[in-house]
Amino acid sequence: MGAYLRAQAALSLVDRARALPLTDLQPEKSARSLPRRALLAWGGGALAAAIGGTTVFLNLGQEQYSTGLGEVRRAPLIDGTQIVLNTDSALKVRFTSRRRHIEILRGEAWFDVAHDPTRPFVVRSGAARFQVLGTAFSVRQQKGRTDLQVTDGTVEAWRINDEGRAKVPAGHRVSVTDDAEALLVRSDPGAIRRSLAWRQGEVVLDGETLAEAATEFNRYNALKIVVETPELGQEQLVGLFSTNDPEAFVASVVTLLGAEARHEDGALRLRRP
Repeated sequence: MGAYLRAQAALSLVDRARALPLTDLQPEKSARSLPRRALLAWGGGALAAAIGGTTVFLNLGQEQYSTGLGEVRRAPLIDGTQIVLNTDSALKVRFTSRRRHIEILRGEAWFDVAHDPTRPFVVRSGAARFQVLGTAFSVRQQKGRTDLQVTDGTVEAWRINDEGRAKVPAGHRVSVTDDAEALLVRSDPGAIRRSLAWRQGEVVLDGETLAEAATEFNRYNALKIVVETPELGQEQLVGLFSTNDPEAFVASVVTLLGAEARHEDGALRLRRP
């Protein structure tokens, strides 16, 4: 607790993380997709036909989007949906006249879904399934589970081959595991705001342990943080940091917790003196 309070007192010393300019991703080539040039020829990047005032999207196959380590990029879709992909993430997109399908291959993404009552937006990730008509939410795939956080509207969540479904409103989160555990919807708007700070290139800590913070920074950087003293790893921190500046974070830890740091074997190593 002492370190937690010291971190709170020193919060004013931590520089605010730099704003993250988002650039657009281009879809990767897909074996069943038409060439991008052909799509553009039809206008707006979509092979669509206006029939009676209704836009009909044909089944063009799949497009894939991915980011590398440390990248956070935006992927605008042809229906007006905006996706922001977190570091080292990948997903597939497939639109038909009846459904908008997304498959999370790895990592994390935030969706701002264009409203379309005729074509539900369905996301699958491992054993998890989510469906909306138009809302905003994030999906993070981890080993054995998928985490859903809703920032606007309501998302329907369920596990494949499971009849039970859960309604997850804004400000709530749920984890869908690969086993048969019941879906537990929790209200935690503050934690959701903090956990989605990666969209601005930030890591926000509010009582997380140093070990947890190191794991989060390691998602974004080739230069890894290694906490060598287990006791030090349990110290709690409060602060706002840039995802792509592990050195500044380690320097703050040295100041706040009285730790020692060294650069060795391609890693930043922290220990208790």
